[in-house]
Amino acid sequence: MTARMHYFRGRGNSQQPRWALAAAGIPYESVFLTTANDFALLRASGKLTYGQVPMLEDGELCLSQSLTIVRHCARRGNLYGVDDGEASRIDEIIDGIKDSRGSIVGYPFGDPQEACMQLAGAAERFFPAFENILKRNGSAPFAVGSALTMADVLLAELIESTQEALEATFGQQAVTQVLQPYPLLCALHTHVVALPAIKMFKASANWMPFPSGEVGRAYVLNVRTVMGR
Repeated sequence: MTARMHYFRGRGNSQQPRWALAAAGIPYESVFLTTANDFALLRASGKLTYGQVPMLEDGELCLSQSLTIVRHCARRGNLYGVDDGEASRIDEIIDGIKDSRGSIVGYPFGDPQEACMQLAGAAERFFPAFENILKRNGSAPFAVGSALTMADVLLAELIESTQEALEATFGQQAVTQVLQPYPLLCALHTHVVALPAIKMFKASANWMPFPSGEVGRAYVLNVRTVMGR
């Protein structure tokens, strides 16, 4: 059965779950909210645990919270390591990524240059830790163990979104400046985006473009319309 991802027409907090679904090989369709009534009906259905999206319908299971969806995909796709120790290390990385990417989610709602300055600051704080995790693991390009896990998928998404934000705002030189100190992270990103499942995802209707320029303005309008603001 094809799963269903309910969200606004754009990235936001659905971006990590979309990468997770693709990596786990879980087929899904995007259900876009377009009006305030769409959201009201979804809330009235009782499927939204906290009255918010993203929400994934996977058979009879309805899951809210983006990282809950990510971890569900990791379990279904055997991307949670080989034992409890690896799973715990994967969780630690996933939570670190969460703390580092707030300015990516907020990018279309404020000043792009300010968002990128915050993003560069987060990279300066967190990317050395991620790079050290990869180095300590000693099984390139992976962050945990010797096979692909959800930690790798979300690190690749973080690098991808960082590249897109910096290039859209300041150009390629800014991308090089921020990412050059982290060759292991860049190698991991290259590996993950070359995976057939991720390549198919990026060529599919479920792929949302980076929300800069007109794309970002349309996304913000969609969110505000659905939220009745």
